[in-house]
Amino acid sequence: IVIVIVLGVAAFVLMRHSDSLEKCFYQVKSNDVLSNIRIVCISDMHLKEFGDHNKDLVNAIENLDPDMITIVGDMNMENKPNDYESVMELCAQLNVVAPLYYSLGNHEIDAMLFKDSQIYNDLKDIGVKILNNEVETVNIEGTNIDVIGLTQNPKEFDQYGRRFFENAMKENPDNFKLVLTHYPENFMGVLEDYDIDLALSGHAHGGQVRLPWIGGLYAADQGLFPKLCDGYHEISNSKLIITRGLGKSGVMP
Repeated sequence: IVIVIVLGVAAFVLMRHSDSLEKCFYQVKSNDVLSNIRIVCISDMHLKEFGDHNKDLVNAIENLDPDMITIVGDMNMENKPNDYESVMELCAQLNVVAPLYYSLGNHEIDAMLFKDSQIYNDLKDIGVKILNNEVETVNIEGTNIDVIGLTQNPKEFDQYGRRFFENAMKENPDNFKLVLTHYPENFMGVLEDYDIDLALSGHAHGGQVRLPWIGGLYAADQGLFPKLCDGYHEISNSKLIITRGLGKSGVMP
């Protein structure tokens, strides 16, 4: 019995405004899953659109027939705190395809904390399960899944995230623990001691500088040759999948 994870990732591009979509498929096995479950994960769009009103992206995700859709942050741009209508529109469409769970990234948090963005409240108002250190439990084909949205990065974890996260992991110990955390760097110092059935992350953009056949050359929070910038990883007793994201936030390739 497996959970199939489909990550929406940006293809390696030679043109600045590529509309290419690359889908990566992973299978994760677990004794806590009673039947096959398919999850689509996307992140780091940074206001990019694929087709008119994101029609191409929505159609691609709908054709994958997901049981759940997850977003692991940075769909907006923090320097445009009130410009997130395309994010709202996309989420409204995806929430019809399958239940949508949205964990915050640094662009959402910075826009909320420092520029009074209302993205959290507005998404919640349209029925998106947006998780800012919050847990939602969902039953899919008989499997209880705790969807845990961890907001903090490693430097903030002890002060703002640890109490919430440990309580979320202890409650309902028989449930499958699906952790949505924007930062894969959390598995480089704070989350290795926990038994996480599956974590989904983004943030590193596959290495914000990426070379064909070599992979990530540099990521902002990991430096040169980042170890956790894309793909599937087993770390201690946890499984982690990192999406390369669908957009970009600056001039990096």
